[in-house]
Amino acid sequence: MDSRLQAESADVRARRPSRRFVLAGGSAAPFVTGAAAGDTDPEVARCASWLAIDAEQRRLQLEWGMLEGWLITHRSWYKLAPAQQAEIREGTRLAEIDARLNVLEVEGHALLKAMRPRPAKSVEAVIANLSVAARLIFVEDHPEAHGLITRAVRDLAAFSGGK
Repeated sequence: MDSRLQAESADVRARRPSRRFVLAGGSAAPFVTGAAAGDTDPEVARCASWLAIDAEQRRLQLEWGMLEGWLITHRSWYKLAPAQQAEIREGTRLAEIDARLNVLEVEGHALLKAMRPRPAKSVEAVIANLSVAARLIFVEDHPEAHGLITRAVRDLAAFSGGK
């Protein structure tokens, strides 16, 4: 685990939502397809890159959650001192995942920041932006908004010939 989390007390860790909980808030929004290197609209490629980062984050969050559960059940993970945690092989993988998730968070945030001020120049870019928005809005928190966005993605894709 990174130093931020190591410094926290067990009480604070117990109240903080786990990555497994965060993952459960995710949704099955559509992904942008066709964002090949030859696309003329860089916004589509930018969105596709963000969606790829999001997919990797979700995969790693799932792995992290499963590994965390195993460590809690089989190694009393949060009862161990940081030095003891460092001696456990599976704890090393947890730290690797955590470090990668930190990198992906920075990269994803930079891409989101780059998307904001740019108006879309194609229907494909609108679809790509809406696909990103669908991943950012949890269906459990805002089912109506999420449904409208995912329907808009499907409708725009159908109107544009499925591009």
